Amino acid sequence: MPGNEQILKEFIERILKRKFKTFKILSPELTKNNIYEKGKYLDVLIKTDNLFVNIEVNSHNYNGLSERNFSYIALVYASHIKVGEEYNNDLDFVQINLTVGLGTKMPEISISKVINKETLKLKVRNLEIYDVNLDKINNRCYNEDDEYNFLKMMTASKEELEFLAEKGDGFMKKIKDEVNKINDENYFANFISVEEDERKIRNTYYANGVEEGEAHGEVRGKENALIEIAKNLLKVGDSIQKISEVTGLSKEKIKSLQ
Repeated sequence: MPGNEQILKEFIERILKRKFKTFKILSPELTKNNIYEKGKYLDVLIKTDNLFVNIEVNSHNYNGLSERNFSYIALVYASHIKVGEEYNNDLDFVQINLTVGLGTKMPEISISKVINKETLKLKVRNLEIYDVNLDKINNRCYNEDDEYNFLKMMTASKEELEFLAEKGDGFMKKIKDEVNKINDENYFANFISVEEDERKIRNTYYANGVEEGEAHGEVRGKENALIEIAKNLLKVGDSIQKISEVTGLSKEKIKSLQ
């Protein structure tokens, strides 16, 4: 919300472990390639010092999420790296993916770069992707006073939010106050319904899975893809009846996957 730039600035500084002198929130709409293309929006795009920061908040982890998120930072990179007839090497680009559903086996924060597979040398010097595993961070003990407590507040219930703010620092108290204000004003209520979000995810699972199976031209490959789809839909809470309708798998088969 407007007026929370300082909170967002400190939020990013804590994740990247660096301080910034300047900080500006940019328009989140990416440039359209043609008049028929729907508008594409980032969650948050920031320009700070010589760095562009794109933040993506992901409520689910699904097949294709990494590619989707990377396409956003790639567009930001392409649209800002050119200056006249030269390429600007003075700019850096970071994408921060805040994701639920990565599981507790993945690191709390992992950093990816574009490297040469054979030499392991950097291929693109000025691009980094931070994957923040909210599952792993939320799994930390509440009485543990650590540097990532502020990230737990992203998925906390109202009661948990109060608890974390009470034992946290001034920054966490500001987050709690602003989250409560947003909830009270119902600011984001109509952005996207839960049903629409889950439908989009189911469609992504189904399309990717079926295409992979048909590409191999084997019934077994298609069945294995449908099984993976069913597993993922179970994770997001779909009913056995609905999963059976989407995948064509029997209810008994789906129950055996639980």
